[in-house]
Amino acid sequence: MASTASQTLDHLFTHATDYMRHLASIIGKLDDTQYTQESAALPGSTIGKHVRHVLDHFALLFAALASAQSASNNLQHPLGPVDYAHRERSPLTESTVDGGQCSIGRAIAIVEQLRERETAIPSFITVSDTLPGGTTASFLSTVDRELWFCIHHMIHHNAIIASLMFELGLNPPTEFAYAPSTIKLAHDLAK
Repeated sequence: MASTASQTLDHLFTHATDYMRHLASIIGKLDDTQYTQESAALPGSTIGKHVRHVLDHFALLFAALASAQSASNNLQHPLGPVDYAHRERSPLTESTVDGGQCSIGRAIAIVEQLRERETAIPSFITVSDTLPGGTTASFLSTVDRELWFCIHHMIHHNAIIASLMFELGLNPPTEFAYAPSTIKLAHDLAK
């Protein structure tokens, strides 16, 4: 029987791929013009740029996880660092629907590969990012926490993508744009 930590990571991998598949399905209904149309409300913002941005964060975490040689749970030697401020920005991902869908497909394939070697993934990881004022800070975290960050970050951007689709006169499904806690609260209040 798998440990609780392993079950949590497995659930998070499932949620990540579910949200990615849903996003791929939604952008698959767009043409490239809609995908790259700049927002009037958020100048410079496009659906494609939000897709790329979300995948950038997953890619950094996945690269660190793929490099793990063993499941060391030693706080003195955490995995990483993952530097969220230094992302490779893929122009193809943000400029065409096919590019976005291919990038999502690659991310899903990586998750499936990671799932196969889940027991080799350590618990602890260091992450860094740029703080207000431009300073860089590093943090000790857990792999589960960082995967949940990437999923929750995706949900936030899915909400922006839904808003951009409404701006284009489209009617996107919005369930992919709500945090699980919001969905649970709405369900609880409806009882």
